[in-house]
Amino acid sequence: MNNIYHRDIIEILLECGREGLRIKNIARRIYNRHVDFFVADVDYGEIRDSVGRYLWEQSRHIESPFLSTRYGTYAIKADFAIQLDLFLDMTPRSEVHKATSQPIGGEHCPRHIQLELFT
Repeated sequence: MNNIYHRDIIEILLECGREGLRIKNIARRIYNRHVDFFVADVDYGEIRDSVGRYLWEQSRHIESPFLSTRYGTYAIKADFAIQLDLFLDMTPRSEVHKATSQPIGGEHCPRHIQLELFT
């Protein structure tokens, strides 16, 4: 089961730490991220119901990154947070290595770091 707010839920729960957050607070933060002056079709009730169902379903699975700490309160499992930190730590290094190994514009063209930022 996938949820369109999965990435937002992970970011919010990583920010709050081990104690976790109640569903209504998670939904409020997601609502505030997605509501805009020009967007009027985002409904807080739908977000709250979607997040609640998704976290309840996911917390029942062993391989899920979510953990139910108390009734209606969810957190990220500690091992998932460590795993995510290691993944995020390794990703930029591999991307930098790939970018430096490929010449930009040919072998005879000098490399300009300022121009690489916009490619």
